[in-house]
Parts: sequence; C-alpha cells; structure tokens
Amino acid sequence: MELLPALVCAVVGALGGLVVPRLVAWCPEPEHDPAENPEDYPDHVPFTELAARPGLAVRSAVACAVAGGVLGLVLGWSWALLWLLPLVPVCCALTVIDYVTWYLPTRLIRAAGLVVAVLVAVASAAVTDIGVVLWAGGGLVALGGYYGLMRLLSPRAMAGGDVRLGALLGLALGPFGPGVLLVSVLAAAVLGVLGMVPMRRSGTMIRRRVPYGPFLVLGALLAVVVGQVLSA
Repeated sequence: MELLPALVCAVVGALGGLVVPRLVAWCPEPEHDPAENPEDYPDHVPFTELAARPGLAVRSAVACAVAGGVLGLVLGWSWALLWLLPLVPVCCALTVIDYVTWYLPTRLIRAAGLVVAVLVAVASAAVTDIGVVLWAGGGLVALGGYYGLMRLLSPRAMAGGDVRLGALLGLALGPFGPGVLLVSVLAAAVLGVLGMVPMRRSGTMIRRRVPYGPFLVLGALLAVVVGQVLSA
C-alpha cells in the first residue's frame, strides 16, 4: 500500500466530487411508465432540485476523496486508475440519484461507459497488452448478462438501470480478473441485505425493496480492495 498515490487520488477524487451536482442536473427526467405502480416507488424528486440541495457538492467531494484515496492506496501508480478515477464521481452521482429517486439515468451510464471503454483501450495500448481490453469486454458481458438474468427472474427486484450499471462496473472491473467480478457480485448482494435494516428504519425501504445501485457501486469498490489485498 502506497501513501503518495492515495493522497493524489484523494485530491483528484475530491475535485471530481465537486462536479457531482452538475452530473445530476445533466440527466434528463425519467419518462412515466404507465405499467409501473406509483406505490412501489418514492415520490419523484426532480434532478435539478436534487442537484441544488445544500451541501451535496461538499458531501460528494468527501465521499469521492475517500473512494479515490482507497483506490490509490491499494493500486498504487497503476494504469487502472486511468479509467477508475473518472468513474468515481459518476458512480457517486448515480448513487445519489438512485438512493433518492430509485432511478439510474441511462444517459449518464452510457456516457460513462464510452469514456471508460476509451480509457481502457488507452491503458491497454500503453502497457501493450490486448488482454486488458478483452477482459474489460468480458467483464461487461459477464456482469451485464448476470444482472440481466436476475431482472428476467425477478423484475421487481432488479430494474433495467441496475443491469446497465452492472455492465458498466463489469467493464471497469473486468481487467482485474473473474475473481474480482465474483467478489463484486457477492459483496453487492450482502451489502444489499445488510442495507435493508437502516433503510427500513429511515423509511427508504418500500414493500421490502431498496434501491440496488448504491450497493452495486460499494460492492465494486470493495471487490477492488479485496482483490488487491489477496494478491499482495
């Protein structure tokens, strides 16, 4: 574990966190689906209103600084930071949106996926290893396919946004290998179950359901940490 990369990544993460309100406001409002039961979801908060909440930028900067610092601490000066650090504020924005509105904007996920794919390709060229790109593509297919299957089996427990976010995280985690992908799935599931307790007490839980996006993000971060610790 290295302190200098952790410090630098924490600073970069904090700067990225300040952009989170802009990312939230950039997302279009979701279209109403007449097939959905409004009682299954919380009252919608417009994204512009959510982005303007006092303290959001500061709290996001702190959260992104912690996430960036953790990545720098366990990865050191790794090429993986090239695509992981830009993903930190995006995941923070998606976490905020999903926790409050139970919705994951496709526009933000797709834009992030394109950026991550390009940066993975750049890193792959820099280390002259095509395997980086191949593993990233494999991760996208693996997690996207897994969560897609979960949605088919239980549409009320897994939304389309969760599937797309899972695919994005698979793209970012793929180069770390199948073990990290597996840990991310297991960690998200365990964290989701554990998260039901405080969410039930806070009233966030509706009909024994919780927004799954935040747990996908936390599970991915935990998977990178676990993967690096075990490989050390």
